Amino acid sequence: MPASLRTFRAPVWWHEIAILVILDMIYERLRNLVPDHETAAIDRGLRVLHLTQKLHINFELSLNHFVAAHDEIARLANGYYSFLHLPMTGGVLIWLFFWQRRVYRSARTVLVTTTVLGLCGFYLVPMAPPRLLGAGFVDTLVQFHTFGSWGHASVAAVTNQYAAMPSLHCAWALWCGLTVFNLAKRRIVRYAAMLYPLLTFTVVIGTANHFAIDGVAGAAVLGLAYGIHRTLQGRGAYEPAPLLPEYS
Repeated sequence: MPASLRTFRAPVWWHEIAILVILDMIYERLRNLVPDHETAAIDRGLRVLHLTQKLHINFELSLNHFVAAHDEIARLANGYYSFLHLPMTGGVLIWLFFWQRRVYRSARTVLVTTTVLGLCGFYLVPMAPPRLLGAGFVDTLVQFHTFGSWGHASVAAVTNQYAAMPSLHCAWALWCGLTVFNLAKRRIVRYAAMLYPLLTFTVVIGTANHFAIDGVAGAAVLGLAYGIHRTLQGRGAYEPAPLLPEYS
């Protein structure tokens, strides 16, 4: 990209809000198209299930049954899945906006690119999560009547339940972990941050919301977003943007 587009520009709060609104509008549009792809989404989910069984890597069912058999663990996992995803990502963005301003745009752009790629995946390759396939999987969010989940009709009506591939839960969590790991000064904070994507990966499988391959795909999409940023900007997402002469 031209040098003028690679230098530091202070983020503007209403620009950031506008980006979130646009992404939500795109998501809503894709959600409305879901009924047209429901049969194909379930078929793809079953193909993934059969592939994992054939390769003997179908630990998802065992983990799901373990979680479902322990009420307290299931309720904690449900709450984690339903309520931690957006606040944690938003918290990292706020931290970047106020305290890491020279890398804010780069890190945010990686997150937005990841989300756009994920939304493209939801549209082009809709796939049902394990909990909608039967096959012995337990939908813990429904079984334990988790507040704010698609176990409630009002929430299910505004949620794309065939957006399993790639897992944006895993992709966003990994982005949070890598961002804090690369920018935080305290070592204990940096390493603790990397536990978050690992725990998220475990939770989305244990609640039957994703196959392991969905999480791997989420990480791959995030990696692609980092690569796109480096190609366009000529630097890593966590390297401070160069200052214009008047700011130097």
